[in-house]
Amino acid sequence: MKKKILVLTMSKIQSVYEANRVEEEAKKMGLEVNRRIYREMRFDLAKNKVFIGNDEVCPENYYGVWFRVAGTISGKYVEGRNLMIRMLRDKMFLANSEGYLNWPRMGKISQHGVFIANNIPVVGTKIFYTKEQVMEAKERGELKFPIIVKHERGYQGKSVRKIEGAKGLDKFLKRVDEVNLGMYLWQDYLPTKWDIRVPVIGGKAIGAMKRIAVGKEFRSNFSLGGDVENWELSEADRELAEKVAKVCGLDYCGVDIMKDLENTSYILEVNRACQFQGFEKATGINVAKTVIEMITGK
Repeated sequence: MKKKILVLTMSKIQSVYEANRVEEEAKKMGLEVNRRIYREMRFDLAKNKVFIGNDEVCPENYYGVWFRVAGTISGKYVEGRNLMIRMLRDKMFLANSEGYLNWPRMGKISQHGVFIANNIPVVGTKIFYTKEQVMEAKERGELKFPIIVKHERGYQGKSVRKIEGAKGLDKFLKRVDEVNLGMYLWQDYLPTKWDIRVPVIGGKAIGAMKRIAVGKEFRSNFSLGGDVENWELSEADRELAEKVAKVCGLDYCGVDIMKDLENTSYILEVNRACQFQGFEKATGINVAKTVIEMITGK
C-alpha cells in the first residue's frame, strides 16, 4: 500500500480550505491524503492497533497525522485523538502531540498560565469568579474602560466583547450567569485595531500577516471581515512566536501578536489548529506545502 498522510476533521466541511489545500499540494508532490472524520476512528487495545475506517494507522501505511479541531461537548474525540497519540507517537509523526497530551483543551486561561510561567508578555488580564469581585475591581479603579471581555474557549473572535463603560458592564453582568463568570478573561484594551498572525510550522515562523479591523468593528479576524496584508516580521517577534510554539509543545500553530501605541509586543493567544486562507492570500506563502514537508520529512 502506498503511504499516505492522514488528515482528521470533525466533519467534511470543517477546515475545508485547509484540507483541500493540503490535498492539492500533496498531489503535486506525488503524495496521497486520506481525509477522514474523527468518528471513523476505532481502536483494538488488546492488539495495540489503531484504525481509521478499515485502514490500520501504522508507519507502513501513513507518514503521519495532521489533526484539526476535535472538540465536542462530551470530549470523546479529544480522548480518541489523544489515545491515538499515545499509541503511535513513537512510530510516526503526529502533529502537536506534545501539546495535545499536556493540554487536551488548551483554552485561553491555560495558555496564559503557560505564557506567564515562561516570561512571555501578555496584555493585562484579570479573571473573576463572582460579580461582586468585578464590581469591587471597578470601584478600586482596576477596570479601565473600554475593556475587552472574552470567553476562554471562544474562537475566531466570536466571543470577544468590548465594554465601553459602567452601563455596558452592568448589562454584561446581568446577562452572564455567575456560574460561568470564571470562564471569561478581562483584558486591557489596546487601541491599535490590528494584530499580527504568525504561523509556526516545525518550530519555524514562516512569515506574518497583519489583520486589520474594518469600520466600527474592533476585532481584526479575517473570518469577521478584517483586511489582511503581508507583514515584515521583525527578528524579535519571530523569536517570540517560535518561543510560544516551543513552550506549548506545538509543531503547527498560529501565534497572535498585538502591539500597543509604543510598539511593544504582547501575545494574545496561540491557535493550534489555525486556519490559513487569509495568510496565503496576504503573503503568497504556501502553508499547505510546508505542512506536508513537516509531516513527511521531505
